[in-house]
Amino acid sequence: MSFRSLALGDKVTFYDTGPKPFNVRAVSPDQRIVILSRPVDESNAVEYTMIDWERDARGLDGTFGRGHVIGSGVHRNLWRFFRGVTTDAPATTQTVMDFTRWVSLSISAVNGRP
Repeated sequence: MSFRSLALGDKVTFYDTGPKPFNVRAVSPDQRIVILSRPVDESNAVEYTMIDWERDARGLDGTFGRGHVIGSGVHRNLWRFFRGVTTDAPATTQTVMDFTRWVSLSISAVNGRP
């Protein structure tokens, strides 16, 4: 199965992150970049990661933020990020989107399917 056609709401499991899936939160207009998050156990924090299909890698930034509630400003902020408009984006979005460490892309399942 090809995993390159991820959509908002898809649940993605990576070989190197354990069984708890990440949720697709945004896909860039050219579908090259995918932003994902998942809740951190027993807290109200969220862990973020990013897929870059061109690099064939997954970006990590070590950020655990409070996250965005779907329906909040997350889509507007991600739209700004993908288009390079950061001057008026909230500082938390800029921090969350600072992916500097890259690991090999290793998707094990999407929506529970290998």
